[in-house]
Amino acid sequence: MLQNRTDGIQAEVSPGPSSPTKTTRTHNQLHKELLLAHRKGLALSSRSELQQVLERRKRVQSDQCDEQVTRSPLEDELLRRQQKQHQKARELGEEERGEAQLMEFVRVRQNLRKIHLVIQDKAASPRRPAEEGRL
Repeated sequence: MLQNRTDGIQAEVSPGPSSPTKTTRTHNQLHKELLLAHRKGLALSSRSELQQVLERRKRVQSDQCDEQVTRSPLEDELLRRQQKQHQKARELGEEERGEAQLMEFVRVRQNLRKIHLVIQDKAASPRRPAEEGRL
């Protein structure tokens, strides 16, 4: 079904209920803006992906700089103490690992000594075949 408008353009009207999104004013305005941008040849994202990534990095870096500048002396002191605690915890963990490795070395060494002594005892006093049968 065609309907004549005052500007001389014929618009097609669908004979059924239209969707509620198409009838809203903001949707129509957005659609008009998109059509105009498309006709003018403007791309929605005129910046390249590389430019977008660089801008995002600059934004993050500037946010970090602003955060560091706005810290109070109290926050700086608390941050230093927290870093010291983390450093101490790391050092303790490393010491414990070193001690555990040393203890394992000592234990293996003792086991080897015992094995060596047993082998020496067997070599020094060979058993008789009759004794081996009883055990």
